[in-house]
Amino acid sequence: MLGRVIPPGGLPLHVGAVVINVETALNVSKAAERPVTEKYLTVGGAVAEPVTLRVPVGITLGECLEAAGGPTVPEPSLLVGGVMMGYLADGPDELVDKRTGGVIVLDASDKLVERRRQSWQQIGRIGRSACDQCSFCTELCPRWLLGHPIEPHKAMRSLGFNLIGEPNVLGTAFCCECNLCSLYSCPEELDPKNVCVENKRRLAAQGRRWQEPPFLPLRAELLLPNRRAPTSKLMYKLGLHKFRNVGPLRQQTLSTRRVGIKLKQHVGVPCEPAVSAGQRVEPGQVLGRPPVENGKPALGATVHASIGGTVTAIENGVVWIEQGGS
Repeated sequence: MLGRVIPPGGLPLHVGAVVINVETALNVSKAAERPVTEKYLTVGGAVAEPVTLRVPVGITLGECLEAAGGPTVPEPSLLVGGVMMGYLADGPDELVDKRTGGVIVLDASDKLVERRRQSWQQIGRIGRSACDQCSFCTELCPRWLLGHPIEPHKAMRSLGFNLIGEPNVLGTAFCCECNLCSLYSCPEELDPKNVCVENKRRLAAQGRRWQEPPFLPLRAELLLPNRRAPTSKLMYKLGLHKFRNVGPLRQQTLSTRRVGIKLKQHVGVPCEPAVSAGQRVEPGQVLGRPPVENGKPALGATVHASIGGTVTAIENGVVWIEQGGS
């Protein structure tokens, strides 16, 4: 929109911009009036009634699924955060927190679900034997097209040689994990994205980074306009074209009698509980604060009650509240 390219390892602020999503902008505008205790959550895919819900933080994904009319497949799996960059939920009892994105319901046999369940050993073994170095993953990589020094096909090549110190592997540190290479570009349906992620982990473990990475912003001007992935083609390839692309908003907050508020819903360290079991709480009341370290609050964010009721338990980093509980 602005025509500005962020340099490798940089932030939007480095080019005079701020990137923020709509819900965060809404929460910021209301921050002086109330804390974040609700989420807007779209539930789509294999459900009877695709919908965008307004839900209290701490509700379960299963309750949200029921509000969408329930699944239309025999063995539903829940992709949280979208098909490209999301993750497979542990199950319907997983709790919604401030970071939870949209939920897409797919059958357990869906190719997208099966690929998410592949182990690193499977990904590495198949990639090592099947990658023919066509370089489509690099040619369509959004970060490479912006001039960043990441070349996923060379990261795939490293599977056979473990070139952890080579520049082509150091460049994986600039992968944004958009998954376009794995789910769209690769004709062999290999997984360059997770190869890049694994290399990033290795580099972080060794404390290694590219100190002065090359930057070619002219590449964006020359190539980017002609190498965008059409949304309709992407949806067809992922098998999502068969679902209704709708999600009307229900303004009324979905009600629940029990929530579990995670004490860690943010970067940094978990909050320390500010309440105890048996205590009555009101909506918006502080449940936990970041601990104080060396006289200063540690990096984190305060968490609040999303419903009124009684704290029934604090366990495994979750504050449980029940309406009318004791």
